[in-house]
Amino acid sequence: MWKNIIDKELIIINPEISSKKELFEAMTNHVYNLDYILNQKKFLKALNDREDMSNTELIPGIALPHARSDSVEKLFMSIIIFTNGIDYKNEEMGPAKIIFFFGCTESQNKEYLQLLAQSNRLLKKKKFREALLNSKTPDDVIKILNQYDDEIVSSDEKEKYLLIMTLNNIDKADDVMNSMIEVGITNASILDSTSMARKLAYEMPIFAGLSYMAQGKSKESNVILAHVENKNTVNKLAELLKENGINLDKKGVGFIQIIRVENIIGSYEEDIEL
Repeated sequence: MWKNIIDKELIIINPEISSKKELFEAMTNHVYNLDYILNQKKFLKALNDREDMSNTELIPGIALPHARSDSVEKLFMSIIIFTNGIDYKNEEMGPAKIIFFFGCTESQNKEYLQLLAQSNRLLKKKKFREALLNSKTPDDVIKILNQYDDEIVSSDEKEKYLLIMTLNNIDKADDVMNSMIEVGITNASILDSTSMARKLAYEMPIFAGLSYMAQGKSKESNVILAHVENKNTVNKLAELLKENGINLDKKGVGFIQIIRVENIIGSYEEDIEL
């Protein structure tokens, strides 16, 4: 997805910036001069308002400042790399060295979410981060992005499908949501559940073993429902889940099934506030 959006002029290595405030002001001016935004003050306010909600340095050394605003002319992603880091006002996470900086129009929410999800996944990889930090030029960065970029194979399908996923480890629910967003699924509903196997093992004495004797309780599961329009989306989702440690081929992890839908009444898409 990056290859369709990234602009070499938005990749900056070791600029003379030392603080988050200075970074936001300088980058806002930069994207304004390149016609990505229409109003500097309005975009900067949206950026700071989002940052006031919660600090966007979510991984030590990695920050993803972003804002959705009608002052944005077109979706953009900028990458700023600091060899020594800058003060990002987050003592717990330390100096920020890699900044992925996003701006989005009101109408490109889905693509925006996909970019954030893809960036979040890959920036957790030590090898990816090290490659970026070792980059000397914007071309080096683009080469790395292209190596890690992959897209869902397009399809001429006109069918609609209901995706039903059972996840037996609810601690992995955030990874599932991130993977779904990355492949373009933003309409999922999550239900709390318990699998039959766990119900028998933990709560029904006639079937249970040591787990029941230890007075255990059925471990919770999640059932996730979503609509998709392309079977390739589901295949890509399974790949990303495996990459995130959710291997559906392993017994007891969970499974996905898809069912063709004849008709849908109403809209299953929902606006996501960021």
